[in-house]
Amino acid sequence: MIMALLAEPVVTTFVRAFLILLLASAAIPKLRHGEEFFGVVRNFRLMPEWLARPFALVLPWLELGIAVGLVLPVTAPLAAGLAGGLMVLFGIAIAINVARGRTAIDCGCFRNGMKQKLSWLLVGRNAGLALAAFGLAWLLPVAPAAGPFDLAIGFAAAGLTMLLIYGASLLSGLQSGARSSQLSKG
Repeated sequence: MIMALLAEPVVTTFVRAFLILLLASAAIPKLRHGEEFFGVVRNFRLMPEWLARPFALVLPWLELGIAVGLVLPVTAPLAAGLAGGLMVLFGIAIAINVARGRTAIDCGCFRNGMKQKLSWLLVGRNAGLALAAFGLAWLLPVAPAAGPFDLAIGFAAAGLTMLLIYGASLLSGLQSGARSSQLSKG
């Protein structure tokens, strides 16, 4: 029963569209602001200095490539699996730094109003995203094809979800900024 519900075309379309939007909206600012993202990668302190710049250059293109792969039905299952792998990688990187007590650094997920400090909540978020992506990779080959209604509802819901997440992150950033300015005024 649950598997049938998860394999519904509107559900798989929603997850697929959400991952496309998530990966593309994460990749584009990294490409536009490469030096800033390079600084974020270095700040994680998880790789040798000589590897940080190539990683910072390749990662956004990988994210964008996976997003494009999710668009194409023939490559979508593989792309979903790769998206899940990226989310696991990101979750591990965040978890290592949280365990080290290094929570005051930016996660590097997005840019500007979406800056987020590292936390176990982010690790959990990435685990949930990985689970969704791996589930999509598993379900897409057996899920019924999406019709126009499924596509419209799935993409609209994914777009709305991204807008809500972005808005909540902006509000959270404003609240954090207000708290820190109040603390500095003492």
